[in-house]
Amino acid sequence: MTQDKCERAVEILREQGFEASYVQGAPDDHGVWLDSVWNDALQESLSFRIHDEEVEWWAVETTDK
Repeated sequence: MTQDKCERAVEILREQGFEASYVQGAPDDHGVWLDSVWNDALQESLSFRIHDEEVEWWAVETTDK
């Protein structure tokens, strides 16, 4: 996963109304996190990292349009 793809995916996710952020954990560990995802059962907001395949989809799917 590249920083460029992650940043593109974050841009598109934000345009779609999601709260997303790019995080670099290590020099070669780039990722995208969805922030403030509400969990009804826990009655709280959570953040989680999306899979590289999903980052690829958001980064590529939206550039084809």
